[in-house]
Amino acid sequence: MFLRDNFQEFKINLKTRGVIYVFWKGIKYTLFVLKILLDKLKPKSPQIPLMKDGIEIVYFRNSINILYNGCEITKGAGLNIAINTLGIWTASTKADWQILEEQKKYLKVKIIFRELPISQIWIIKVENEEQISWHVTMHVEEWLHIDEIRAVCFVNSAYRSWIADYQQADFPRSRGHWQNLFMNAQPVSIIGVRFPIESQSFLPLLALETQNESFLPIVQSPPSDNNANLIGLRMANEKNYFEESYNLFSIKINLFKEESLIDAKIESRRKEHLIALQKENISQKKNKKLNFLLANLPWQREGKWGVRAGSRWPHINDSSEGSYLPFPFFLAYATSLLQKHNINALMIDAIAEKNTADEFLKRILSMDFEYLVAETSIPSFYDDMALLKKISLAGVKIILCGPNAEIYQPHFLKENTFISFILFGEYEFSLLDLAQTLIEGKDLSKVNGLIYDNNGVIVKNHHREPFDINLLPWPYRGESLPMNLYLDAPGEMLTPSVQILASRGCPFKCKFCLWPQVLYQGHHYRARDVKDVVDEMEYLALEKGFKSFYFDDDTFNVGKERMLSFCREIKKRGLNEFQWAIMARPDLMDEEILVNMKEAGLWAIKYGVESATQSLLDSIGKSMDLIRSERMIRLSKRLGIKVHLTFTFGLPGETEDTIKQTIKYAKELDPFSLQFSILTPFPGTSYYNYLEREGSIVSKDFSSYDGHSKSVIKLKDLAPEDLEAAKEKACRMWADHLRKRRGFLGDIERFYYYTKNKNLSYSLKKTIGYFKYVIFERKKYLNIKNSPL
Repeated sequence: MFLRDNFQEFKINLKTRGVIYVFWKGIKYTLFVLKILLDKLKPKSPQIPLMKDGIEIVYFRNSINILYNGCEITKGAGLNIAINTLGIWTASTKADWQILEEQKKYLKVKIIFRELPISQIWIIKVENEEQISWHVTMHVEEWLHIDEIRAVCFVNSAYRSWIADYQQADFPRSRGHWQNLFMNAQPVSIIGVRFPIESQSFLPLLALETQNESFLPIVQSPPSDNNANLIGLRMANEKNYFEESYNLFSIKINLFKEESLIDAKIESRRKEHLIALQKENISQKKNKKLNFLLANLPWQREGKWGVRAGSRWPHINDSSEGSYLPFPFFLAYATSLLQKHNINALMIDAIAEKNTADEFLKRILSMDFEYLVAETSIPSFYDDMALLKKISLAGVKIILCGPNAEIYQPHFLKENTFISFILFGEYEFSLLDLAQTLIEGKDLSKVNGLIYDNNGVIVKNHHREPFDINLLPWPYRGESLPMNLYLDAPGEMLTPSVQILASRGCPFKCKFCLWPQVLYQGHHYRARDVKDVVDEMEYLALEKGFKSFYFDDDTFNVGKERMLSFCREIKKRGLNEFQWAIMARPDLMDEEILVNMKEAGLWAIKYGVESATQSLLDSIGKSMDLIRSERMIRLSKRLGIKVHLTFTFGLPGETEDTIKQTIKYAKELDPFSLQFSILTPFPGTSYYNYLEREGSIVSKDFSSYDGHSKSVIKLKDLAPEDLEAAKEKACRMWADHLRKRRGFLGDIERFYYYTKNKNLSYSLKKTIGYFKYVIFERKKYLNIKNSPL
């Protein structure tokens, strides 16, 4: 049956695709079969067991695992050490292992890291029927800066709950990504798992115990295809290591058969914590300090994650955006500003860490803080309010802020009494003033940018005047944020990439633009000192290990002399070897600026073009010179700068013809990448007010205001469905354009890339899907029903 089916497929392919295709497919299939055979012929790593009183320690394929009476307590990588140097993680499973000594209950292993000048000696010893010791020394061969070291254990997923000193919680149901369940900044001495499922009830409780007071906890739940959970201890103090040997740690691995034994330890740690907490509360009262937690709240719909804080276009992410994740600048600046003024503040990003609402709720309610500062947006508004109401029931005071004009109205606070304070506009200094006022018990009426309830009367204070952004410290990028997950790297810049700001505001007056009209309360443009910007770049590159930078300014390239000065400073410090990208306006560019930027390391530019029709740009207040813009876009490409263009459908006066012209124009400009969207009128913008007067807003359901797949407006010549279909058609036509541009050789390169970075099976699956599309689905794919095109 198998041979007959393959022969039939061979005849069909020969007839429809030709000899070359059949030959190429045969080669790929042969490679696939050979890979399977080679995998089966690979020599297996030795398996060395240590056994005592039912405990087995097994070394197998660069991993050490623990078994109890033949059942796996640990899984996969088992015991593992991971080292973070300049933002890059290196695990012991990827090192070279040598067995130095083995006895019945003793194993000594040398581990040589391939990518670091480090070797380690592990001594694993079965002490008795309930305890294993794990001692690690590390030899550093040359000077090395280490950000963090983790000693972790991948445990059997049959354990239902984790323990960290006196705190306990259940592991959630497996999901398709890593989840950080517990990463407290307070040291722990015990981290473990308990309560196996009934079918595995004979498994003992496992706990890692240490006397090292610098160890912090980590509990993670891996993706669903990894049948294990992770617990561990981490040393997160950044440190320089010199050419010598270090006693890294000694950990006791306890296997408790009796629950009462661990309960006693947990109770002891709980009492110690209460005593410490009482002392801390007394100290806080003396110092009159308050705790502030700043958060990018979770936002998820139908399995897709939202983009909120840090985005001018809050929306639900779709697959076309890949791993795009903006950095939440305003929250990060506010956190660092509070910390600079000795106010207890911490920031977490539930979207970046992919915490569900329930996970986030459990997480923050286990933390000690008094005020939650949350940034909201229009499309996430309903989700945010529902979650904040739950949080407020736990006695947490809510401070709400963000580019959402709906919350800036005094009646909003009156109708939502679970909110304590509203900060309107740019809120960093307003939050600082509020915090200091609360600490000192002063008059709230002096805090600009604040809305509050004064004994039943809602008061909206004077707005805050634009401030000098050079007064802000660099944004918070501490260990509570997963910095390597933030990604906006146009032109496929090197990663890890970091986002940075060199200015704030925009002097231009686009009627649809959210931040200038709502958050900045006007078109105020303020630039940072060039040397300070480059100082921050230098620190992030040399100290934190980032390989590229994206400047997420509203309009980066304002002021020619400033641009040239910026380029000179980068070249002066030798930072032109690092890739960087900007968001800019094309008609502000000239050849001298672009040449200097390219010499200074500019890799990519995002240009907002929006439409191919000059009159539409003029009608929305953009007033950008399209002829000059096109010239600068083409010059950017000739200089080897990767260009990303953005276009939107729904400008005043948009028609079927203008949409066709924009799609054609986009393909003719042939940028490296581009983005199509549906223009969304956010409340508080002049475009929203105009459409409301015209009766052109068809929905006040804010959850639809994301500009991806839904249109909330109608125009004179186009219904909402027309705009939705136009956006979909444009995206499909661009995808087809890319396939043609890539060509046959490009397809071979993609096949090689997928094979190298994924696997052969994945490459073949993608290839089959591609040919299926080209032959059977392409015409149907590009022909959308009811499309205006």
